Amino acid sequence: MWSDEELLCELRAALGESPVDETAISAAQAAFTWRTVDAELEVLGLEDSLLNAGALVRDSGAESRHMLTFHGERMSVEIEIDDAGMVGQLTPAEAGQVTLVTPAGPQATTQADEVGCFAFPPPAPGPLRLDCRVGSEHFVTEWVTVRPQAG
Repeated sequence: MWSDEELLCELRAALGESPVDETAISAAQAAFTWRTVDAELEVLGLEDSLLNAGALVRDSGAESRHMLTFHGERMSVEIEIDDAGMVGQLTPAEAGQVTLVTPAGPQATTQADEVGCFAFPPPAPGPLRLDCRVGSEHFVTEWVTVRPQAG
């Protein structure tokens, strides 16, 4: 058992230690802000009927197109990916900001015009999702995997 004097010495030593590294504090604050992330955004799910019907990939000769539709309660996103790039549209049609995200982080950001249309260069093969901001609302699509084009 420690005496009161020993406990006070330990407390003085603990309080006298160097302050916490600023990067650790920043990381802790960033982690804390993620506690409400689900309340602030809507995740748009990939339309199951497309997967079940086998209509996810449509072959049109030498060029292969991937057509995907994501739905949520307040927003839908339709995209088409081919050798030329990715084009899409937000529904309801509104101007907004769309960011192409991979596991490595944001790769490109573009503006959707007043009818909700946007475009990106061809994405690299692998997982991706779209992060959409329309006014004060925030939507993200589920992750999908883009496969390399058959050549």
